[in-house]
Amino acid sequence: MKFTINTNRRFFLIAFTSFAASIVFSSCSSPQNNSAANTTTANSSAAPVTDKSTTGAKDKIKVGVTPVPAGEILEFVKKNLATEAGLDIKIVTFNDFVQNNTALKDGVIDANYFQHIPFMEDYSKKHNFEMYAFTPQIHLNPVGIFSKKYKSIKDVQNKALVSIPDDVSNAHRALKVLEESGLIKLKPNVRPASPKDIIANPKNIQIKEIPGAQAIPTLPDVDLAGVTGNWIVQAGLKTDKDALALESANDPIYAVTITTLKGKETDPRIQKLYKLLRDDKVKQFIKDKYQGAVLPIP
Repeated sequence: MKFTINTNRRFFLIAFTSFAASIVFSSCSSPQNNSAANTTTANSSAAPVTDKSTTGAKDKIKVGVTPVPAGEILEFVKKNLATEAGLDIKIVTFNDFVQNNTALKDGVIDANYFQHIPFMEDYSKKHNFEMYAFTPQIHLNPVGIFSKKYKSIKDVQNKALVSIPDDVSNAHRALKVLEESGLIKLKPNVRPASPKDIIANPKNIQIKEIPGAQAIPTLPDVDLAGVTGNWIVQAGLKTDKDALALESANDPIYAVTITTLKGKETDPRIQKLYKLLRDDKVKQFIKDKYQGAVLPIP
């Protein structure tokens, strides 16, 4: 169920100014076993990594990323791991998900690192080309529930206003966190769930769907907000201290991974890149830098 409510002018002002930025780490969703997606556990099939550091020759690769956190994680790999592995990484930063995948389709970049598998599947269907995602994934930008008004979910009052992302997959994720927190109950086995799938709402909370980029700026205007990890990081919030509830990494369907065109998944450069991003040093970097706002996938 979804409520129609009045919001103050701040929502409309921010919606107008942040339209170009209103892309979310994870857009439209479909089940992970969708035929449009092609995934594998590359650890078992990766070609051996050849160390070219002694000869000075390096394999060059262009990788598209979003600035935070994927760009920062890949920058760590470039500075700390790539040279020894004989890989020369050129990082190409996009603020727009469509441009990132278009660049991949057109061969401008060799791989990208910004999207999760449900987003890839949906994008592949809509734009009629096949991509390939490596699993296990690299990191999760967990959805957290944040508030400027409450210190605990237990304190939330009747008819509280709750904002969630307006894209399909992130709306589902936020609703699942709200369900796990006891505020709502959803129809069982629905993926992706939307507000119309709420079957129990004891506190009659009111759901407002907004673009992800508005979640932090409009936080003072709502009682609770479901926010994805990329916006949390950019806002300087600390998930371990500030989140009232948090998505678990135990079922990382929405975790971000390396994606390339179908047919290029055996490219030794991409295999090498994936192996570096799965390195234990990268996992520790993610833990140390993001303090729970980004979670490495085991």
